[in-house]
Parts: sequence; structure tokens; C-alpha cells
Amino acid sequence: MRSWLHRLDGHWFAPARLDDLALARIVLVGFQLILLLTPALSDTVGICLGCYPVYQVALTKLSPDQYVPIPALKVLLLPFGWGVRPDPMFLQAVWLAAVVTGFFSLLGLYARPSLLVFAAANMLLVAHAYSYGEAHHPEALITIAFWILALSPSAAAWSLDGLRDRIRCSVFAMRFEGKSGKIAESPMARWPLRLIQWLLVLAYFSAGMSKIRHGGLEWLNGYTLAYLVGKDAVERGAPLGVWLSGQIPLLRVFSVIAVGTELGFVGAILLPRFTWLFLLAGAGLHTAIYLTQRAPFPQFIALYVVFVETLRTYPPWPLSARAPKARPKWTVVYDGLCPLCIRTMTVLDYLDLRSTLSFVDLEREWPKAGAVLGPGLTLQQARHALHLASPDGRVTRGFSAFREFTRLLPPLWPLVPFLYLPLMDRVGAWAYNVVARNRSRQACRVEACAI
Repeated sequence: MRSWLHRLDGHWFAPARLDDLALARIVLVGFQLILLLTPALSDTVGICLGCYPVYQVALTKLSPDQYVPIPALKVLLLPFGWGVRPDPMFLQAVWLAAVVTGFFSLLGLYARPSLLVFAAANMLLVAHAYSYGEAHHPEALITIAFWILALSPSAAAWSLDGLRDRIRCSVFAMRFEGKSGKIAESPMARWPLRLIQWLLVLAYFSAGMSKIRHGGLEWLNGYTLAYLVGKDAVERGAPLGVWLSGQIPLLRVFSVIAVGTELGFVGAILLPRFTWLFLLAGAGLHTAIYLTQRAPFPQFIALYVVFVETLRTYPPWPLSARAPKARPKWTVVYDGLCPLCIRTMTVLDYLDLRSTLSFVDLEREWPKAGAVLGPGLTLQQARHALHLASPDGRVTRGFSAFREFTRLLPPLWPLVPFLYLPLMDRVGAWAYNVVARNRSRQACRVEACAI
């Protein structure tokens, strides 16, 4: 019994990478923002029922008899009364709140409250749309996932909140500490990913069991699927579905594959070496449904991001046994007695996703810094500007060094065209020199100043 409890605890709470959870936050929130901001997608049946504000307003113009609020909507609107009907202005405000908090959640800025509001706003929009007798379940699971992300440490990595905390600690200690090379893990990073995985499994399993329970083995005879495919294909204009509805032998095979994929998707969790096969089968199933019935399930495919740890551990193809080549480092020489410099190094280190940079504090490590910068440069001269040394020994300083950072760090790539505009080298150098001359600087370190 104890061994089973230990395995269960490991399944849910073994230390996991915080950046895997952060990736799930970025992918799922970013995907939902695309739906909220793209009417052509949101207005398509099944992609995101209720994401488009014009559709929400149109629902409020229907007869009150058609409005039957589902329990989730009643709970969310409880401060305004049990079972009240929201008005158009309120729904547009909720949509706007979803968009604004979505961007905050994507960036990880005030992430916990932003994600909570984002989850509530999306749930309210979807629940309101479902309250008129038409429900397309792809929206439900991803909405639940937002609540899970909101209650988890999904912004502990790859977030402005995390960067702000690192800057605060570095400045308070007046010492920049770069990444140790060890990837941050937490026992609280695994359960959100596991929970979403199991919710996906239950969604597929319930769909497969529903087919067997209501249709029995007759569901596999091909004629049932022919009716469903043909009906949707005619209504939604899918020529491939119209043709397929007449291919009964082929539909028998597809029926077995569909039910088998839904009932067997639990293997994506229980058989981690073959997770990629189950995800490929699920994506193939949804693609076939869209091509033949115009019923899209992109939310389900987006949710596959929660299997990132398994895919990294058991990749779809064998990886080379040779150790990867060490990436040559660019060396940043900075003034360790300058609070602004410490803030800047913390930001650069946070954005250095590929571990391209190494950092040398010229005050603590002048012999090493002097060797990097080359002969002829004194400590006093080195304090005047930040220096960046390439792996082949080429040294740039000041604004030119910052321009190199935009090429080296992928998050800064969007700035490259701007910093290489005509005359930008002169303007940038002037601005850098103004800041450098007016920056504050400590006379010495706290521990070195003590008498």
C-alpha cells in the first residue's frame, strides 16, 4: 500500500520543470487571445462559441424564453442576482476584460490575479453562449485549464513577475548572480500538467463510451458515421464529407479508429514511450473531423502542450548519443557597483534562453575581466561602459554592445531592425553616454566598506 501511495505521490508531485508549466501558460493563453481577437475564427461554429462580442450581443436580442442559464453562468453572475440575463454592455466589458487580462497573463505580469480574471471572463462568455441551447464542447476543457493555470505557479518562469522578483533581489543584495545552469524545478509544477492531461483523457474516454453506450456495436457498422458525416457535410459545405458518406466499408474502418483513439488515449499517460503516437492519432482524428464535417477542435490540439515533459523525455525519434557541442560564450564585462548595471545584467540573463552569455564583474574579477578585454585598458577606463567580448576575442562597448545583444537573444530579435536604422548608431551612442555619465554608483561593496 505504501509503495502505491509513493508512486501516486510521484505521479502528481514529483519535481517538474517550471518552464514546462510556463510554456503551457503561454501557448494556451496565446491561443485563446487569437480566438478572442480574430472574428473570422471565433465566429466559425465550434472553434470558440461565444468568443466574438458581436455574437454575444446577438444572443441578448433573442427571446427571453430561449435563455436558460446553465449553473456555471448563474454562479458567475450571482452578485447581480440568481439567473439574471446579462445585457450587451456588460458582455462587451467582460470580453474586453478577457483580452486585457489575457495579455497580462501571456506576459506573466500580475499573473495570478490576471489569470483568475481571464479564466472567469472566458467561462462567463462560454457559459452565456451555452445558455441558449447550443453547446460545442471544445471550449469547455480549455476554460477549465485556465483555472488550473491560475491556481498553479505557472508564472514562476518566463514571466515579467519572475523577472521583477529577480531584479528586486539582485538590487537589494547589490550583487548580480547569473543562472547556475540548473533548470528550476518544483513539486508544484507537475500537478497542473497532470490534471489537464487526465481531463483530456476523460473527455476522450467519455466520448468513446457515449458512442458505445448509445449505439453499441452498430455504431461501428459504418452507416451511423455515414449519417453523421453526411448531415454535417451538407449543412457546412464539406465536399470531402459528402463523398465519404457513401463509402461504407471505409467508414467502418474509420469508426473503429475513432472509438479506439478515444478509448485508448489514456495510453498517452500510462505509456509515456508512445505518447507521441497517441497525440499524433488524436491530432489526426480532429483533422479528419474538420475536413469531413467542418467541426474544428483546435483547443484539444493546443492542450497537447501539457505533454511537453513526456515528449522531451521520450522523443518521437532517437536522439544522438553524442553529447551536444558546447555553445561558445559571449562574455559581458559590467560594473558590479552600479545598481543600473546590476538590473541590466539581470534582465539580459533572464532573456538568455540559450545560455549564450557569461558575466564578469570587473570589480570582483578584474584580472579575469582584464584578460577578456585585452591589454591597454585600465580598470578605471573599463568602468565607463559595458563591454561585450565575442568568442573570437572581438570587443564591443556601450551602445554597440547592446545592439549585439539584440542579435544574440531571441526575445530581443524584434528590436534588431529598429537599432540598425540609419543614424541610429549616433543617436544610440549619444543616449548611452548620457545614461552612463548620470548613473549612480557605490563607492565600494557593503562587506568591503565595513570597518
